Amino acid sequence: MKKFLLALLLISSVGFPLADAHPFTVTTDPVQSSNVLPGITQIVIQYSEALEVDFSELKVFDSSGNQIDNKDTTYFEDEDSLVVTTPPLEKGVYTVTSKVLSKVDGHLVDYAFVFGVGNVRIDTKLIEQQGSSETLFFPEAGARYPGLVGQTIVLGAVISSLLIWNIQKRKLIKEKFDQIEQTFHHNFMKLIGFGLIIVFASNILMLFVQTLRLQVSALDALQTSFGNTWLIRMGLTIVLLALWFAMERKPKLTIKGQIPLLIFSLALIATTTMMGHGVASEHQPAIVLDYVHNIVASVWIGGIIFFGFALLPTLSKLDGDRKEKFLLSLIPRFSIIFVISVGIIILVGPLLLWFLESDVKLLSESTYGMLIITKIAIAAFMISIGGYNQFKIQRNAEKNLKADSILVHKKLSRSLKIESTLGIALLGVVALLVNGSLPAGEINQVQAQEVTYGFSTTQFADQSKFDISIMPFSSGTNTISVAVSDFNGNPLNDISGLKIKVSNPQRNIAPIDVEVNEIKDEKGSTIRYDGDLTFGFFGNWQIEIEALRTQNANEVTILDVLVKPRLAQLKTEITEYVFPEAAKPLYPFFDGKDSIWVSDPSKPRVWKFNLDNQEFQSFEFDGQVSVMIASDGEGKIWFTDPPSKKIGFIDPKTEKIELIQLDTDGVIVGLEADLENNIWVAVFDKNVLIKYNQKTEMFDEYTIPTEAGGPFALLLDVDGNLWFTESQGGKIGVLDPKTAEIKEFSPKTPLKSPEALFFDAEGNLWIAEHAGLSIVKFDTTLETFEKISVPDSNSLPFGMTQDKYGNIWFAQHTVDRIGVYDPHNNSLIEIQLPTAQSFTQFMTSDDKDNIWFIEHEGNKIGLVKITENPTLQPIQEQPEKVQIKYADFVSPLISMGIIATSLFFVKSIRDKRRIDLLLE
Repeated sequence: MKKFLLALLLISSVGFPLADAHPFTVTTDPVQSSNVLPGITQIVIQYSEALEVDFSELKVFDSSGNQIDNKDTTYFEDEDSLVVTTPPLEKGVYTVTSKVLSKVDGHLVDYAFVFGVGNVRIDTKLIEQQGSSETLFFPEAGARYPGLVGQTIVLGAVISSLLIWNIQKRKLIKEKFDQIEQTFHHNFMKLIGFGLIIVFASNILMLFVQTLRLQVSALDALQTSFGNTWLIRMGLTIVLLALWFAMERKPKLTIKGQIPLLIFSLALIATTTMMGHGVASEHQPAIVLDYVHNIVASVWIGGIIFFGFALLPTLSKLDGDRKEKFLLSLIPRFSIIFVISVGIIILVGPLLLWFLESDVKLLSESTYGMLIITKIAIAAFMISIGGYNQFKIQRNAEKNLKADSILVHKKLSRSLKIESTLGIALLGVVALLVNGSLPAGEINQVQAQEVTYGFSTTQFADQSKFDISIMPFSSGTNTISVAVSDFNGNPLNDISGLKIKVSNPQRNIAPIDVEVNEIKDEKGSTIRYDGDLTFGFFGNWQIEIEALRTQNANEVTILDVLVKPRLAQLKTEITEYVFPEAAKPLYPFFDGKDSIWVSDPSKPRVWKFNLDNQEFQSFEFDGQVSVMIASDGEGKIWFTDPPSKKIGFIDPKTEKIELIQLDTDGVIVGLEADLENNIWVAVFDKNVLIKYNQKTEMFDEYTIPTEAGGPFALLLDVDGNLWFTESQGGKIGVLDPKTAEIKEFSPKTPLKSPEALFFDAEGNLWIAEHAGLSIVKFDTTLETFEKISVPDSNSLPFGMTQDKYGNIWFAQHTVDRIGVYDPHNNSLIEIQLPTAQSFTQFMTSDDKDNIWFIEHEGNKIGLVKITENPTLQPIQEQPEKVQIKYADFVSPLISMGIIATSLFFVKSIRDKRRIDLLLE
């Protein structure tokens, strides 16, 4: 049993109370220490939690120290991001400073970073001069510390009183019960009163420190979210003081009288959670776990203080053996409560930390981690003292019980005072954690973006797994490393070697053997296999890895990889073709053969551009304009004529044109054909999708669920489902043509004018958030949104397409640049267009990996040919790092903790029963 006690010392402290963080910087745009193109007009910073915009500000300074922003800091997308606008920035180095107030914990945090505009060099000393924000808020910690101690005393005392004192057998004190009851009432109320008074004082100090931090009046400080929480906390404190005052004047302490005290104490603890990590994380389970965590920790420490400073002085009024015997009977009872509390902490604490910070490396390198180690040491002393009470004081008292020479009170009084002191000290450490930053905030995550080379993955075979890394993962010579193990990560004992082959089926390149070297550790055991792997060019390659086994069947895995250049390695060549006469070309559509069809909103015609001879051909019809273009399964080219309320098609084989009158007076926008050759039209102001059946020549209407959603773009997926954007509703939706069922999707903050749609090769749906200045990736399986902001606040992103490397190209129709985003490496660049005021809105790509765009005002169609520049900088392989997974580290500790606390719980139950029998 003592061995389990030793295990419990470490395990239980892993999960002791966490608390608040403060808003650290997650991302910046521009990125710290990066260089961006001249002309940017906004700075955006994303934070880890919600902010008070009225007490937060961003400032931008030029190299001369002059503030050059427009002083218009506001929310960017959600309440956890801020933006400030500037005049178009010219070449130079700029410094951004921020001061933000958390909506959760009321902490005011400073931050600064530098970036360059144009081809300038950023002095690294400027970065060092920015320093770092506070990781520990000592004034706030000092103000909140008494409140933590006070609420712990109140809740712990009330629960211990209800569970121990009010149900304890009183045969031993029946003769002096009334006297003892009065003494207990006095000591209990004195302890509760002390706890509430220091909570009240702490509340005053918290508000005082907050006003000093914000440099505003107390009334202004109370206008914040933190101020609202403070008002709730102060209100609960006053109610508790009123209850205490009323109970103080009653002659007897009853269970019924303590229930309101318990309820409001639990509510008071909830205000700590309202300012805690759980609320900041916005994870509902984390909020619940944080609250439970705070309660059981208060029961543990508050119960110890209750035992030592309320119950022990009360029982000192008893004479001789009765005092000692009564205390002996209490030890296992308190042990039961404390063991249960520690057991819950062991389970809840690591789960809560997993929601908040599961990076073991970050934890080990941070001040936060050092505080946790300190907390573990204190908690270990507390548990060891609890073990001493059980194994030393209680056991000796039982042995001496028959001889009527037991001595419990004096020894227990000393140990409880020491244990209470340690508990209060532990709460001091918690106060620092409460008012400190999580490791991710302390170890700055917003660093200069570097080109990241390398590829790593884990592949699984029937009875093994392959941990694979390829460096630098580019064209030319690479180093491939493969470690083979079972599913639990243990090396396979019967491996005799490894075979690696690389091939390119698309280019008919047969598998080529890769020579591998066996790498062993100091003990002579194989840890991995390395080899030189050559990719002759960028593109899709196939790697076959076979583990040769002597006692089992060989294990094989096949890996398909896309070897692609970084955006910095792309070389683009732009060629423009002028339309033969004045036009307003708008929407390009590649027919999958040899032509790009282009709409023309200036006249009733559609253009055909032949890719082979670069010649234009116009098709005129009896209408007014053409806007959107699509193709059906028969190869017919469909177009919309919104002013005439018509749709039409051109048969490329016969060049015949046919028009269909729509039965609507609304504004028609999107156009698409489904797998059954039905033609779909989005009617923007009528909030409907219209289906035209070519066979029956009949129309059907489908109303969008969101009123005034404003359906805009239409796009079919591979399963035949019709996706659409709701420009006014800030959503996207999907319609199943077979069932007519419509489902809508929206991020937490509605999209701002979602318009164009595009499916990439991986099945992700991309949305152009026109007014939101971003492109958004929607995972149709997980139903999640990922927003990528564009660099220029004036750009208005629109039509999109994809190149052969999986990069997303998007038009920016109010600036003469095309955006290119690499979703695999999370990088973005812009390509300058040669024509000024081109007004490019839509793009497409052909079957020869070329990108095409339309210059609406330039009256041109543009071609972008993509080639690759070789990697100019040498690639240095990063040294291998041993990574400890949080789950691997914590799971055994939780299991051991549950076992240990279960055994101690059983022991305490048996001790209670045995001692009760001895005392009867």
